[in-house]
Amino acid sequence: MSLDVSRMLDGDLAGDELKDALAAVSGDSNQRDRYTLYGLVGDVLRGNSTPDDGFSMRIFERMRAEETKVEPGYDPLAE
Repeated sequence: MSLDVSRMLDGDLAGDELKDALAAVSGDSNQRDRYTLYGLVGDVLRGNSTPDDGFSMRIFERMRAEETKVEPGYDPLAE
């Protein structure tokens, strides 16, 4: 299901696949949390501002700690 959540956020699902993924997300709190988290991760990676209490910064710090590849020079924490 994680892949379906990711594909849904990327706009890669349509028709029955999209309906099934939406039903799964709406019926499962863990999937809703995953949808929210994946959406925020995507916002952080794209450099979009997010209305939060530093959650996006903690995601980016975790990505750094896990040595996730990020585009060279990109740092949403730089001010």
